[in-house]
Order: sequence, then C-alpha cells, then structure tokens
Amino acid sequence: MQLNIYLISHPIIKLLSQTIINNQANEAIMTNSYKQIGLFLTYETTRKWIKIHNIYLKKFNKIQQMTLLDPNRKYYIFTKLSNTYKMLVDIQLFLPNMTIIDTVYENNIVLKNKKINHLFDKTSKEIKIIIFDNILQESYAIQLIKYLNQYINTKDIYITCISCYEKTLHIIGQSYPELQIYTTKII
Repeated sequence: MQLNIYLISHPIIKLLSQTIINNQANEAIMTNSYKQIGLFLTYETTRKWIKIHNIYLKKFNKIQQMTLLDPNRKYYIFTKLSNTYKMLVDIQLFLPNMTIIDTVYENNIVLKNKKINHLFDKTSKEIKIIIFDNILQESYAIQLIKYLNQYINTKDIYITCISCYEKTLHIIGQSYPELQIYTTKII
C-alpha cells in the first residue's frame, strides 16, 4: 500500500499558503491568513470522516431540526502550539468536540504526557487524530506517529501541514504507508 498524499489545490488555499510560505504581508494579514488556512486545512482533512446526526424535535405545530456531531466519536489535533497557534485558534468554535493537544518535543523525542495517555483509556469511543504542522518535520512526525500507534490504528491518524519535504514523505511512507497526508505544497 502507498502513502496517500492529498495535494490541496483550491485557489484560495494556494493563495493563503503562498502568502504564509513567502511571508509576503504585514502582521495583521499574516495572522488572518494563518487563521483562514487553518480552517480550510482542517475542513479538507475532516470532511470525509466527520460524522453528524440530524435530530428532529417536534414542537406543538412545527418540527425543529438540529445537527449534532456524533457523540461516540472523538477528534483530536496533536500539534506544537508554539508553531501552529495562529492556525488553530478558531477551530474549537466550529468543532467543539475537537480537542487540541499541545505536544512537547525535545531532543528528537515526543515527551510522554499523562494527559495524552488518559485520552486513550476510554476505548469505547471512535478516535480520529490529526497531526497538524506548518512544515512537516520528519523526526517529530515519526516519533509522534510511533507514540500514537501504541494506542490507535494508523488508519485513524491523518497528517495536515502547509508544506512538507519530499524526503520526509518518503521516509514516513516506508514506515506508515496507510497514512493520509493533506498538504498544499511538496518541497
């Protein structure tokens, strides 16, 4: 099986990613570009697997429809918030049951975290994970995937980044060919 790479080619996403990669704008525009690309990348990554339920409530003479996220599924974004905060700041407003986990990475090791271990104690829920980064870094991604793979199948782990190196994709693909990667640019 081969690594699944989704090169996102929507014109709006391309424009935003070029602005960010080339650092072409003032601080206010850059901050706004980060927020927007964070939402677009999250949308592209989750649109095939977010599960919703339509609920119809009958009130006296009318029916009200509500749309809710599946309560049996949990969604997590693992990221280094120091790098991606600007992109992820509004995600929980749109997806309230999407939990953002700040991963600590020092000396090429993802540090074990009791909060992370606690997430996987409740095996009754379906779990989907996004590893989110600006530029995908080989050692960070591999260490984090290896750590998460102890608790969850790699088919439920997705990688989302603005750009990534071809070499990094090749190395990840050798170890974890079933992963799905969403990016705007391969360097």
